[in-house]
Amino acid sequence: MEFLKPIAPVLQVFLLVAAGFVFAGWKKINLTSVTEIVVYLGTPSLVFSSLAGKPLVAADIAVLSAGVFLIFVIVGILIQLYFWLSGFRAPGFALPTLFMNAGNMGIPLALFAFGPAGMQRATLMFVIITFLQYSLGIYILNGRGNWREIFRLPLIYAAVAGLSVNLAQVHFPEMLLQPIYMLGQASIPLMLISLGYRLRAVDSLQWGHAVGGALVRVFGGFAAAVLAVSLIQAEGINRQVLLLYGALPAAVVTFILTEKYRQSPALAASIVVLSTLLSVFTIPVVLWLIL
Repeated sequence: MEFLKPIAPVLQVFLLVAAGFVFAGWKKINLTSVTEIVVYLGTPSLVFSSLAGKPLVAADIAVLSAGVFLIFVIVGILIQLYFWLSGFRAPGFALPTLFMNAGNMGIPLALFAFGPAGMQRATLMFVIITFLQYSLGIYILNGRGNWREIFRLPLIYAAVAGLSVNLAQVHFPEMLLQPIYMLGQASIPLMLISLGYRLRAVDSLQWGHAVGGALVRVFGGFAAAVLAVSLIQAEGINRQVLLLYGALPAAVVTFILTEKYRQSPALAASIVVLSTLLSVFTIPVVLWLIL
């Protein structure tokens, strides 16, 4: 049954996403309250406990940071190439095509596929990508980054604290670390259920350029990751997580941001949905290639 190994992490993730999707059709709730618990309590706890846990050397941080940077540069070039070939240009296309679902989907997939060490790397990448979302991402939408918003997010401070504890090899008391760890772990299913709930809110899909965006995000992103890990000579778990992240679908937060700044939100939502559906089939293949 070895051939089923790559399917298991994807199945676990999408069952929880499906649960959120079905729940949204049955009962309406204020998802903002759930999101705030995840953003202000769950995610910082997950970030801190992951980064403060297993040893992470400075070389790992450098490799993952360089890998993320290269993936974004290469996918950015692919987006510009798409614009040039199609004669079409829209920030609502660029944002979801550039930014992968690093949190809701990336962290759980890395945990289920690669264990705690994979989740640790994924968490660090999530912090880097979140920083880029509120700087580069908002610059794409309105011509300037929202730097203040970055420093309102507690996960930035949790990341600094977790990395400091890890690199300084500080022994954090288990009595304090365990509740933080439990709160962080609880946020993982909440992320996935919230993702499914959000996807239900998309009334109708656009096709055309939305299909193009989904293809660039998933296939172009994976190709960018393959090139990136080759250029920086990433190995082991760092290589695996970078390749997985390259192939992830578009981030749901990009739809929320395009709606906020009125930059083709329907197109962005369609890219999110189509790339997520596409990833049901592509992520098992990616995991089969890299496991």
